[in-house]
Amino acid sequence: MIRRGLLLLPLLLAACERMTVEPVAELPPEVMRGAGDPARFATESAAHAFLDRERALRGDPAAAAFAAAMVENAATAFQDGGRFADGPWVTRLLREGRAALRQAIGLTAEATPQQAQDALLAAAAAFRRGDQAGAAAALAPVAQRNADPATALAALETPQPLRRALREARAMLSRESGGGANR
Repeated sequence: MIRRGLLLLPLLLAACERMTVEPVAELPPEVMRGAGDPARFATESAAHAFLDRERALRGDPAAAAFAAAMVENAATAFQDGGRFADGPWVTRLLREGRAALRQAIGLTAEATPQQAQDALLAAAAAFRRGDQAGAAAALAPVAQRNADPATALAALETPQPLRRALREARAMLSRESGGGANR
């Protein structure tokens, strides 16, 4: 068993090395609400919404848009490894989850994480004001042709790849902070 794992190690390392580094999505200061670590804030916010409170997201497009924005941020937060040994692996999972989420919402794959995050945050603010047209306008620059992301956010269900990614990201953060097991 160990021998087989050692044989696969170079392939896994090569796959990690080929991962393209994306520009990090920066959260606006007003979103942080005094949180110290943007990566932890984004990951925990997304995990809480999509894993712990998924039913509450249905019918709440503002919360869904905010949570999706946090996924955009988290998908760029751990890519360099840095203090997280599992960072590149979790980044790969988060990118897969982000791709599935963008597909479910109707956002283009070509949008940068910053563009998608900013559009989703603007849409969340518009939804909170009750401005459906404003939310649709905020999402238009990153929407797929003939897609209606504003409507999709109101009926959003968590894509399976995103569930896995957020569980792994949460577990990584728990290990890093000395929490041990998954929550």
